[in-house]
Amino acid sequence: MTFLSPDSSASAPAKRHLWLVSLTYPTLPLLALAIALATGAQGWVWLTTALVYGLVPLLDELIGQDKNDVLGLMEDEAQQSVFYRYMVHGLLPLIYLTWLIGAWAAVSFEWAWWAYAGLAVSHGWGLAFAINAGHETGHKTDKVSKWVALLMLAPSFLGHFRVEHNTGHHSDVATPRDHATSRFGESFWHFLTREVPGAWERSWRIESKRARRKGYSRWSWRNEVIQTVLLQLAIWGTVVAVLGLGVLPYLLIAAVISTTALSAQNYIAHYGLLRDKRPDGKYLPARPEHSWNSNSLVTNITTYNLARHSDHHAHPSRHYQYLRSFSDAPQLPYGYGVMYLLAYIPPLFRRVMDPRVLANVDGDMSRVLTKELALAEGARR
Repeated sequence: MTFLSPDSSASAPAKRHLWLVSLTYPTLPLLALAIALATGAQGWVWLTTALVYGLVPLLDELIGQDKNDVLGLMEDEAQQSVFYRYMVHGLLPLIYLTWLIGAWAAVSFEWAWWAYAGLAVSHGWGLAFAINAGHETGHKTDKVSKWVALLMLAPSFLGHFRVEHNTGHHSDVATPRDHATSRFGESFWHFLTREVPGAWERSWRIESKRARRKGYSRWSWRNEVIQTVLLQLAIWGTVVAVLGLGVLPYLLIAAVISTTALSAQNYIAHYGLLRDKRPDGKYLPARPEHSWNSNSLVTNITTYNLARHSDHHAHPSRHYQYLRSFSDAPQLPYGYGVMYLLAYIPPLFRRVMDPRVLANVDGDMSRVLTKELALAEGARR
């Protein structure tokens, strides 16, 4: 595989601080709320959603690809700096500040139903960026990063994602075993019904196996799924106890929006891709060609290079600032903003992506992950 090299002529510190743009996204709902309260125009609470579905896709298309690897930097400079870790860790208080102020506003003002919905949906997109930050910190092995990740995921009630993603999805990606890999011809809405419950089931299975291996009960507090559920119940319970039951719709809508955003990312990043098998019937390790890649500058600068997904799955422990863009990995035609919109409309998504899946395998359907293959492999297990 070949990848783009960093543009060493640019200043590393200058490029490094471009990552600070990502910190603005989780706080956009606060800006929208402030404008709505200052002007009395409740429609402003929809600003974040409008930017996500309007401005970001537009900028992705106008600015285009990161051809000179603006986000790249020299590895020796990166290894000497704590900036990269603590920039992501530092997002934690911003996540809670935004989420909790939104919860307070939800019960403190007489919103029209559509404005209340807009408040919750926009704050849900704030939590979607929190999930991405939790994904990045959750891949680290130290205990501080683990708990930062779990706290970032807690408002969305997705604490189980850390163990499910790291141990389950990264092991099974691009195989019929993986509920987080979308099948050729499968709509996003059908995928959603598999992916969300599948994540809970696999996280519990992983932690139950770990409990048996280490000699304690699956119901022990050492089970990370139990830890996260208790943590999340405590946080949500505290918010409800302080603000009242009227805050529950806000909490639920925001969590649903952020969870749906995570599922949409999984859907577009792995659609139809299938790993080859070894002679013994086991699947080969994940390589860059087993994820859809995007090198759109706006997408990557706002998601910690998440759209350089090929390198992420080939090297899960690689920090976001090191992720490379493989030019010969399967390439999405647009940045994530446009791809999300296409995913919501299955006929459009298939019209765009199905030919690319087939071209990627030279028309050989035996190298495509289909529903039929998934059912056949499931029957053999």
